Amino acid sequence: MGKILRHIIPFIGVAVLAISAILPACNTVGCLENQSSVPLAGFYSSTTGGKISVDSIWVYGIGAPGDSMLNTSLRASTVYLPFRAEQPSTSFAIRYLQSDLNFPALIDTIKFSYDSEPRFVSEECGAMFFYHITGISYTTHLIDSVAVIDSLINNFDTERIKIFYRTAEPNV
Repeated sequence: MGKILRHIIPFIGVAVLAISAILPACNTVGCLENQSSVPLAGFYSSTTGGKISVDSIWVYGIGAPGDSMLNTSLRASTVYLPFRAEQPSTSFAIRYLQSDLNFPALIDTIKFSYDSEPRFVSEECGAMFFYHITGISYTTHLIDSVAVIDSLINNFDTERIKIFYRTAEPNV
């Protein structure tokens, strides 16, 4: 029995080394990239062009399952606006929750039209959708304008959309 163990132990050692060499290849540690292509929009003053924070807003997708809420915030200077890959457009509503602005007639909407393109990124990261914005429409209750800085929405976490609000300058 001792002779058999002496011959089996080297094979067990080789098998353990082979298995441990294969296991690291099966994980996704190598994928260091962002795996989501979600547009980031920033809020700006149409008067100064400077970055602003909008107080007490509720952003949600129109026609999304359950009209999913994206952001309810006391103050926000940016918001992610996820597009739906299976649709050619996605619309969002921005409701202002401040007591003097919390009226349904003041809810602003923004509609993005786009082409979605599945792309294979890498073996570790897999595939994801990239979007090319082809059109935009919006209401102007409190929003002055909306600008698309780069129409290609990829997996880089970069602000691509600017939402400009009419703002008053403080009296100096």
